Amino acid sequence: MKRRTFVVASVTTLLPLGACAAPPQGSFTPAPIVPKISLDAGEEHDPTEPFTLAVTKGLFEEVSVTTDRSKTIEGSYNEDLTEWVYEGVLDAGSLHTVSAKAVSTDGTVTEFKQEFTTEGREGSGFGVADVTPVAEGETVGVGAPIIVTFTEGAPDRAEVEKNLKVESETEHEGAWRWMSDSQVIYRTKEYWGANQTVTFTASFGGVFLGGDTWGEEDHTAEMKIGASQISRAHIPDFHMEVEIDGEVAKTIPISAGNGEKYEYITASGTHLVMEKLEHKVMVAPGKEEDDPDYYETPVDWATRINASGEFVHGAPWSVGSQGNANVSHGCLNASNENAKWFFDIAQRGDPVEVTGTERPMPYDNGWGYWVMGWDEWKEGSAL
Repeated sequence: MKRRTFVVASVTTLLPLGACAAPPQGSFTPAPIVPKISLDAGEEHDPTEPFTLAVTKGLFEEVSVTTDRSKTIEGSYNEDLTEWVYEGVLDAGSLHTVSAKAVSTDGTVTEFKQEFTTEGREGSGFGVADVTPVAEGETVGVGAPIIVTFTEGAPDRAEVEKNLKVESETEHEGAWRWMSDSQVIYRTKEYWGANQTVTFTASFGGVFLGGDTWGEEDHTAEMKIGASQISRAHIPDFHMEVEIDGEVAKTIPISAGNGEKYEYITASGTHLVMEKLEHKVMVAPGKEEDDPDYYETPVDWATRINASGEFVHGAPWSVGSQGNANVSHGCLNASNENAKWFFDIAQRGDPVEVTGTERPMPYDNGWGYWVMGWDEWKEGSAL
């Protein structure tokens, strides 16, 4: 549908007051100096081309350019304030509204308003392939990241990131960190506030994303944050304390990694719950069946807390050690009863803060993103 373009101009001038009688001989009222504003963008403007707003017989007091996608276009003035220029790339197929005000040397003000549309561009197919952990009907923990995977590598990380937005019902500070050209992760500085909805939006439709790539379509996902469930396991104390909404709900006797080998030391750092499995066979990672250290152990109520094989799970064979000795291969062993209790309440993204061992967990081991300091995390942004 063809867009309507219009100009609204108003002129205001201050004239001297006088009586009803004729003016004195030889006096006169000069004509007002009326600023004239012009825009060089046509009704179907090429989004890759700059555009200029110019004024004669006056100076710009203000210029505002907004779009039908709730964006504000930031341009620049020349030195004498007679031109305003935008030299970036605009969204394709978008309506732009230009408003301006100029004033002349005698105080006459002109107001200007005009609309133009940009030509459409065919999307390249670049878009959002997946957002994790977002699943219908699921609530997640206060440590949950937002992991965004794209359909292909970003042509320009900065251009893509500029069009990503995360909004929450309670105030938060967060930042993106790129893991690869096709994946970027959002983490908050502090844990999310509990019991709220977080909305992720990728505004890609008709947006220039670098190179010769234009976005295909917008993408929105909602993440439901549940109760604040934070577990703390100080390995030398042989217990894990589970706090729900600020109150200790349960203290679970555990048995962690025995430390006989480095790989059997439970990693210190903030883990996040990643998945839950009612039954799982634990297999020695990287070991062949003829290796003396190979094991294959079925367990119940397994709650994964990193990618390299650490779980909170039931271990009835080690109940005698739980609460007083570390005898596992690195997992947090609990009784079947306590493991099921933890399994039942656990939400993906719940933090499990492990301390007291000499083995640090890498930040990219599963969802170990809280291991990295905030300042370092922000360095992964493209902006």
